[in-house]
Amino acid sequence: SEMCIRDRTKPDALVLDMDGTLWDAVDTYTLCWNKAFEEVGVSTVLRREELLKLMGTPIDEIMRVITPGMTSEDREKFVARVHEIEARELPVRGGRLFDGVKVGIERLSTIYRLFLLSNCEKGELQIFAKFAEIEEWISGSISFGDTYLQKGENMRLLQQRFQLKSPVYIGDTDGDGVQARLAGWPFVFVRYGFGSTDRFDLAFDSFSELTDYFMNLS
Repeated sequence: SEMCIRDRTKPDALVLDMDGTLWDAVDTYTLCWNKAFEEVGVSTVLRREELLKLMGTPIDEIMRVITPGMTSEDREKFVARVHEIEARELPVRGGRLFDGVKVGIERLSTIYRLFLLSNCEKGELQIFAKFAEIEEWISGSISFGDTYLQKGENMRLLQQRFQLKSPVYIGDTDGDGVQARLAGWPFVFVRYGFGSTDRFDLAFDSFSELTDYFMNLS
């Protein structure tokens, strides 16, 4: 499948990560986590930098890092609290779309089927798409919160569900690349995101550059 991009064969679907690839909502996430800590009476105050390092990781793993002393029962209640607060705050506060994302997605949708795939909670991809005003151009989505599966397994599910022949995954972390390889998909890396890696099939410095490349594949 790596060849599919190398020899410039056109993919039939572009599957996009959300955080660090399409937008930066870390300030909103941090605010939600801190509200949750406050509500459960925990004196922890999370900083943007700490959460940024953990972006793209499923929430149960983030919890293990941030609240090592919490019992699993308390952790479960706390996660539920974070979700309630995010469901309320995220549609209003949202995040900052990276340059070229909205116009790029509109353009790409004229040629490709576009999908969202992320390690976020159930419903957050829909909140994002609505906030970004890109809903009409997205053919489907799947998240960790929908299935409790890792990205590679969700890629395979998405591929079966929509009968995709040659999908590619577009993300911003080394973990995204690892999961794409597990699914047998080419990995397209965006360098402006939250992570870094030198293992990719293609890499771009901006979403506009990525858009131009895929619009010009014959």
